[in-house]
Amino acid sequence: MKIASLSILASLSLASLGCQTALGAVDYEGNLSKVPPTDPEPESKVEIVPALKGVHPRVFFTAAEIQKLKEQIPTDPILKQTADDVLAWSKRFKFSDTKPAKTPDIFLNDTPALALAAGQYPALAYAYALNPNPELLQQIVNLLTMYIEQPYWTDSAELDNNMGTSCNMYTVALLYDTVYNDLQPEFRQRVAQKLLLHARRMYYLGFKQLSLMPVKYWQQDPLPNHRWYRLRGLAASVLAIADEPGIDVRYLLEQTKKEADFVDKWLPADGSCHEGAGYQQFGIRPITDSALILDRNLGTSYQKNAYFRNAWEQQIYYWVPGMNSNIGFGDDSNGRRYFMYDDPTFFFGPHLTRDANVQAALERYFRKMSARTDGRPVTYPWSFLAGYYDPTVGLGDYKALPTYKLFPDLGAATMRDSWEDDAVVFTFKCGPIGGYVLNEYSHANPKDGKPHYVNVAHDDPDPNSFAMSIADSFIFHPGRYSLKKMTSGNNTVTVDGKGQMNEGMDFSQPILDRDMRELSYLTGWKTDAQGRIIVEGEAAPAYKDSLLKHFRRTAIWMPGEYVLLLDDIVASGQHEITWRGAVEEGKFVKPAEGLCQVITKNGQQMDFQIIADRDFTGALDYMMMDGRFGSVLLQQFQFTANSDAVKFATLLDPWKKNARVSMKKDGDTVTLTVKAGSTEDTWTWKPAVDGKTPSSIVGKRGSAPLIALAATDTAPTK
Repeated sequence: MKIASLSILASLSLASLGCQTALGAVDYEGNLSKVPPTDPEPESKVEIVPALKGVHPRVFFTAAEIQKLKEQIPTDPILKQTADDVLAWSKRFKFSDTKPAKTPDIFLNDTPALALAAGQYPALAYAYALNPNPELLQQIVNLLTMYIEQPYWTDSAELDNNMGTSCNMYTVALLYDTVYNDLQPEFRQRVAQKLLLHARRMYYLGFKQLSLMPVKYWQQDPLPNHRWYRLRGLAASVLAIADEPGIDVRYLLEQTKKEADFVDKWLPADGSCHEGAGYQQFGIRPITDSALILDRNLGTSYQKNAYFRNAWEQQIYYWVPGMNSNIGFGDDSNGRRYFMYDDPTFFFGPHLTRDANVQAALERYFRKMSARTDGRPVTYPWSFLAGYYDPTVGLGDYKALPTYKLFPDLGAATMRDSWEDDAVVFTFKCGPIGGYVLNEYSHANPKDGKPHYVNVAHDDPDPNSFAMSIADSFIFHPGRYSLKKMTSGNNTVTVDGKGQMNEGMDFSQPILDRDMRELSYLTGWKTDAQGRIIVEGEAAPAYKDSLLKHFRRTAIWMPGEYVLLLDDIVASGQHEITWRGAVEEGKFVKPAEGLCQVITKNGQQMDFQIIADRDFTGALDYMMMDGRFGSVLLQQFQFTANSDAVKFATLLDPWKKNARVSMKKDGDTVTLTVKAGSTEDTWTWKPAVDGKTPSSIVGKRGSAPLIALAATDTAPTK
């Protein structure tokens, strides 16, 4: 291969880090005129379970549940420390009983909520439930008074029906329900009327889409976390005041259940989030809370959905313990993060399954992710008290968990050689944008003859992409929360510099005139008892202008030995086909042999080799990997074949076996020989017979068979 000189990309630019904001002045009268003075009569009877009628607290916990929690706290270190932290904080909490100089800050761009509304304020409810006292009651009354006095809980174009309002509804309902029996009747009625006001505004302006804000960005499908936050706020508010004298929420209660039924129907069974692990963490608590609130109060069974049993998997399997970061896709910042109040929700999985090994993995995740590097003390999130974490599950062995996971709905797989801090982690993704369940919904509910619009704003044009980390460093970088979503920014392929459909946007949009399930998908998936894996995807239909006829990428994971990446690409004529891989720093070691090296700032090094059946050139360019919360200057390996077809074979050597690969071709059949340490393997690679059938890949070590991919080894979609 020929190596081009190192150069700076001419197109290098920083995306704007500005935030989305609602445009135009708020039309208060116009919006509020859309809220009818009364509700219709309900069509069905939805009632609180008899045992909880007229009883408080009941929405998030009952008196019996608090008593059980009190009994568990002294015997469990996590609950004990959490309770101590919560009670200590509650004693320091002060909210003036006179009108404050200013209300809590509004924060974030599209979530104008009173700060701490869904973050720390709910801890007051648990502090009071554990230790009722007049001083804390007064502080809660002061806080509720502030909420009552606010004319709007979201003073923006999305008046009183955005995520911020839903957080305020949740917090006020929780506090109101907790101290209900200790409130003066007149004040209790004022809070109840305020909750009713916002429940009706949320339902009619938000869920009924009557708001004058023109962009209905969260109402179009069941899966955006924006919708889940609003569902929790609505459910909490309605159930907290359901039997308050003079208040009729029968219709709202019926509609809340219908909304929950709708969301429940479309939750992916593998527990995944198509927006990435970071957004899953952001959305997990409101949807889990909604299930728990409704099951407790209505006797429903939403928490039996497989989604809740499996949601922890995306967090753990996309976690890099050596750097306390995700190695995620989509709008995942893939940077150092801390364990916060949403994270205990993932313990709800082992609570449901009673799996002590999973509990141990999550406990380790909590311990490592709580360690501070900024000098601040470690505090335990109050939400450990909220019923997700169950100490009776016990702690098993986190090392007993399988070291790989396929997420069928996403067409995504992760694999690692261990669960330790020095683990090698490899990820592969080639699913439909949005995932299968969301696309199934889109096609099951057509509008104007086209698939229904679905929110895929946080997905990337990344089919047939991969990433890798070793210990505390990204080797092939997984990307950041990009505001200019380009295929060229992912570790995949471009053609004549062009990538996949709809690239270049700050927030992705669905391709409404195509079935996105037919544009990119996994074709093959095979595992064996030794932990070896073959995963394969097809992404040619996803490319602009029908530039590719065939783009089959196969990853062969040989843990402790090597990783082999195979690309079989057929273009629609002569084109520049470019293989791309983003690294912190790279260099060419032996260009004639395709031997290269990745170097990280933390001192990790990995050799890799790339060869092909056609002549190709290599370059190492700078690239700015943009991010909403910070950009990073990287380098990118670019290997380009000017041809109508090319087969690349890339050998990754994370275990330092001095691995090398050679290629022989006989017609359409390619034989690859891999030497790694003292082993010599042969891989016989035959192209797929069509766009859906897996390729034929047979591995041997001497005469002994290794793992093989056959036509019957198709990848599941659910």
